[in-house]
Amino acid sequence: MFELETLLAFGVGAGLVALAPMVRRMGHANLGDSMGQAGRSMAKGGIKVGVAVAGVASSTVRTFTKHAAEAAESLVDLVAEAKAEMESTPVDVTVAKPAPDKKSSKTVVTSVPV
Repeated sequence: MFELETLLAFGVGAGLVALAPMVRRMGHANLGDSMGQAGRSMAKGGIKVGVAVAGVASSTVRTFTKHAAEAAESLVDLVAEAKAEMESTPVDVTVAKPAPDKKSSKTVVTSVPV
């Protein structure tokens, strides 16, 4: 959408608008006026494209920010719920490990409250 040709047209148009008064002062009033008019239309076209791109970019950023905020809020809610559940229900983790002695078939159970 924002192409090199548009930037080039804007630059050339702005240059023509800037040079038009100098050309008029040098005695070429018709040429200066033509340069000014052509430059204005080219620069205006480039500005229109720039404004359209800025509007699309702004809308995209607003949408992304909205969705990111919603995702962050959901994550914060999940963390709060998990913490609340941990406080209300103690968790008991039991780990079974074989005894260090390979000859015995005993299993050592370690209970760790979390």
